[in-house]
Amino acid sequence: MQHDYHADAVRRLYDGMAAEYAVRFGAELTEQDSDTEFLDAALADLPAGPVLDLGCGPAQVSRYLLGLGRIPVGIDIAPAMLAAAARLVPRARLIAADLTELPLRPASCAAAVASYSLHHLPVARLGAALAGLREVLVPGGILVIITHGGSGEEWLDEHGVPLSRHSPAELAARVEAAGLRPELVGSRPPRPGEFPADKVRLSARRE
Repeated sequence: MQHDYHADAVRRLYDGMAAEYAVRFGAELTEQDSDTEFLDAALADLPAGPVLDLGCGPAQVSRYLLGLGRIPVGIDIAPAMLAAAARLVPRARLIAADLTELPLRPASCAAAVASYSLHHLPVARLGAALAGLREVLVPGGILVIITHGGSGEEWLDEHGVPLSRHSPAELAARVEAAGLRPELVGSRPPRPGEFPADKVRLSARRE
């Protein structure tokens, strides 16, 4: 079946689940066996400047970035998610925007963290999104991606939302094609309660 991607469908889905999502994932980076070790390694050598938290949800990544002494800027398409973020992490700067149309100046950010946000883009749109993320990074800036492993895409028909998956090698190739140099590339198995797919984790640097 042919599907058309509409960002409004993603917005409606996450507005509807914002309260439950905040309870389930709002403190996930404070739990044992979280992704913080990978994030620490990926963000160990950053230039000065703000760090984007892309598809920030309840701002768990922004809270982690504040703990590193960075200035996080949370971006989310769903107003209800931003409301949860403002409540849980009041020091975070928050912007309502689509990550494919970032309202930011070129070369204005030290890093961008896309933690479980790019999987709702169709595979065919990923390259353009990565190129746009590269443009907002300063030279030497870092893009971090955590997403679901696998291949291809499926559609959540009841919502009209895609669910895309990528292997580590495929994601690294796409990032490189967008003008970024992969640095850390790997995966881990899902933890109990997570979506049942390996989690691909990648960092790449703008030259």
